[in-house]
Amino acid sequence: MTQNKLILRCENTIDGMFTAIYDAFVYKKQMGDNYDDSISIAIGDEGELTLFSEEIEVKTDYTKVEKTIGAIRNQLGEFVYERIFHALCHYDDDRATAVLGFLVRGFKKGPRVEEQLADYYVMRVLELSRKVYNEEQRMNGFLRFSDNGRFLFSTIEPKCDLIPVIMWHFADRYPGENFVILDSKRKYGVVHPIGKECFFISGDDFFEIEASLPEERDDFEMMWKVYFEHMEIKERHNESCQRNMCPKWYRKTMLEFM
Repeated sequence: MTQNKLILRCENTIDGMFTAIYDAFVYKKQMGDNYDDSISIAIGDEGELTLFSEEIEVKTDYTKVEKTIGAIRNQLGEFVYERIFHALCHYDDDRATAVLGFLVRGFKKGPRVEEQLADYYVMRVLELSRKVYNEEQRMNGFLRFSDNGRFLFSTIEPKCDLIPVIMWHFADRYPGENFVILDSKRKYGVVHPIGKECFFISGDDFFEIEASLPEERDDFEMMWKVYFEHMEIKERHNESCQRNMCPKWYRKTMLEFM
């Protein structure tokens, strides 16, 4: 008898997806031998209920999140956990389902699961994590801060959900600075107070900080513009090469192009 499809719908956050993954393993255990990758995870409003499927709403549970992350780190190692975390920061609808399939195999095979390159779920997670990592490296170089006199701030519009992966880079780089990074596409941000842990903001807090940012730019913008203008060798101007090194997608929030 064919097992009906089970769809777990969670909120569109990293914690929401980890909670859904935890619940998926609970249902998988109940299915026993009948499990055949018949559980999928829908994120937010993504995807639709399909024929012969059952949908269950998943509420974010931080205890389940900690247990899931702990199991991944203990059984598969920190490197595999980072792969999975990066994959969940992608924007494709199937990212949580791909990670679930990856973990089903990973908990059986151990850390060497990444060598199973013929497996769809393994390859899918590696592909998603690689794309997020590539955008992360570019954003680390392209993000620009302004100074409003109280804290440094930057607004970004990444394709992937980059704040959870880039915030530690800038916390290490600017430990003595108060700064805020806002994702205007996803309407949330991260705050780094000096001497304290980073924390996320969303909802009213996000819009309050966004509305408080000055419209006039500071000296940082002028310095970036002067640097950009004088670093180029005019006789060797190559627009195509510039687009390859700094795609137009990132220029929307880079001070030297504003």
